Amino acid sequence: MEYKAVMPILGFDNIEDYTLEPVDDIFFRLTAKEAASPSFTLIRPEALRRDYVFDLPDAAAERLGLEREEDALVLNLMIVDTPLENSHVNFLAPLVFNKANGRMAQVVLDSARYPAYGLADPLRVFMNGSEEAS
Repeated sequence: MEYKAVMPILGFDNIEDYTLEPVDDIFFRLTAKEAASPSFTLIRPEALRRDYVFDLPDAAAERLGLEREEDALVLNLMIVDTPLENSHVNFLAPLVFNKANGRMAQVVLDSARYPAYGLADPLRVFMNGSEEAS
């Protein structure tokens, strides 16, 4: 599905148009539609941790046009490494997609309010069954 970034991915402020494609039930590929632009590997947070919940700021919900919770899809950016367990996940700045209207936003959470969420939590911690990142 195609999405327009109403709150850009940090560091990619000039890119607005993306395509989101599922790789499987857990992983997604987000590709910028502009030539020579980056693509990102995303992961469903619930595949790694049951405790991943946050309050979406009202301003973000308004920009996304989110009126129903079921229209939201929350995914997290991954820094993929080899082997896979050496990868990292950004839980502090999730991407929120409105499936109903094709808008997306990167929402930066308050680290003081969500101290258990890191910018680069090691994937291996969650693959081993633990839910606390170091």
